[in-house]
Amino acid sequence: MFLFVNTYSQSNQNGFLLSQVLKQLQLKPSNIHKELYREKKLPNKPSQTVLVIPKYKTNETDDEGHLFLELDAYIIIADSSTGKILYQYIEDNAWTSDAMVLSDITIDTGLYQLNETDRAFGTRVSYHGSSGPNPYSSTDLSLYIVQNHTLKKILNNYQIDLDNGEWDTKCAGEFNQINGVIDLDKNKTDGYKNIIIKSDIQQTKSFIKNGECEEKVTTKNTTRYLKYNGKEFQ
Repeated sequence: MFLFVNTYSQSNQNGFLLSQVLKQLQLKPSNIHKELYREKKLPNKPSQTVLVIPKYKTNETDDEGHLFLELDAYIIIADSSTGKILYQYIEDNAWTSDAMVLSDITIDTGLYQLNETDRAFGTRVSYHGSSGPNPYSSTDLSLYIVQNHTLKKILNNYQIDLDNGEWDTKCAGEFNQINGVIDLDKNKTDGYKNIIIKSDIQQTKSFIKNGECEEKVTTKNTTRYLKYNGKEFQ
């Protein structure tokens, strides 16, 4: 079993790779959301670097200062030395940031060794809400792999973590927290190991009793298997 590893190497140290890749994509630095840009070397292939480039599709601010974003996803594997694009996956309008704010993107290079030769990598995209009575945060996991010299998406926005609830902002309310951990099955479907998602679920109810705010917490664990159908994991 392994957990998502968030390492320091995701930072863009000198901008060289991004600059080279943007030139090949015929994009300008002003076309992308720089704060959400990420890059990270593949630990199993350090000569290759993953770049996650959020390109603006819509970038608007209303009269009250609320930001609305629609972002195209450019998932790139480039030569770590030269910046030459080796593989690319482009998804139109992949991410939206509105009432649910897109707060972070990370590159996940956990041990997604799906068979003897193929290892996937992932992106984790996090959102949070701004409503006090209805707190919300979540993280979606997507997985990518090179197949037949093409970069493909094989897991689409699986909600791996969730934290939400509703309360009166004083005491009474209900909250849910789900935290998922990824493991790989020994069994395969259509050439790839099944993905096991083990989730810890915590439900909390808070209430007033004898003038004091108390809470009742219940927990349970669930296990789900995702199987490859020749195109993606479901």
